[in-house]
Amino acid sequence: LYAACFDANGGVFEPLFDDNDAIISDSLNHASIIDGVRLCKAARFRYANADMEDLEKQLKEAQKYRNRIIVTDGVFSMDGNVAPMDKIVELANKYDAIVMVDECHSAGVVGKTGRGVTELFDVRGKVEVITGTLGKAFGGAIGGFTTGKKEIIEILRQRSRPYLFSNSIPPMVAKAGSAMFDMMAETTELQDKLHDNTEYFMEKMSSVGFDLKPTKSAICAVMLYDAKLSQDFARELLSEGIYVIGFYYPVVPKGQARIRVQLSAAHDKAHLDKAVEAFTKVGKKLGVIK
Repeated sequence: LYAACFDANGGVFEPLFDDNDAIISDSLNHASIIDGVRLCKAARFRYANADMEDLEKQLKEAQKYRNRIIVTDGVFSMDGNVAPMDKIVELANKYDAIVMVDECHSAGVVGKTGRGVTELFDVRGKVEVITGTLGKAFGGAIGGFTTGKKEIIEILRQRSRPYLFSNSIPPMVAKAGSAMFDMMAETTELQDKLHDNTEYFMEKMSSVGFDLKPTKSAICAVMLYDAKLSQDFARELLSEGIYVIGFYYPVVPKGQARIRVQLSAAHDKAHLDKAVEAFTKVGKKLGVIK
């Protein structure tokens, strides 16, 4: 357990890999993974987002190294798209690599019982390292974790600096997280409602003319492309009682500014209708839709 998943991702690479090894990372991985890789002396390779042809190319180039690890987000936080874990595991087996997935935006949301992309693609037990958070679907304000093969976790317990030299999470947060895992094992009621909310919101937003990124998660990216427009749009929405954040470069690539909407099982149809109504009003005012 870590204080946050930022610490989990930041503390996983340096204890396990050195300059004899190679890390092959998705280009849209979370900033915590990027920072964790920078702290490690391993050779760095990057492949285009969810591009398996490019991943295979990078794996071929990394063959001279002792160990190779493929690192990916399960759900990419700015786009909401899902990593093709079945194909990633297949390439890992082909090129003798191990796999790490960050399930922060997928655990509790994706998969038949909410166990993330490893469940969605039926690769549970085939991914060596999984990181995640207690601060999103599991309802806590803080807390991160790393799980995986016993031998790897034992090394991290002894050598992962954010684990060794920082405070742990409060016991009540750990207990609440444990209770949420138990709840997830017993029912998919909240997860089902979240999926219904996401489909409803996406359908309504598309029908009024907004450009949306495809998603299998609760992250809906409303594409605006222009940086200033994204900030103006978010400001106007706040005046309508809808709080969202507009993202632009360097958080996302240049020319890819957007509003990121994160839906919840706590929302009901009235909340979603109000949000769509506000988006429509602001969209027409700012010339995004007709």
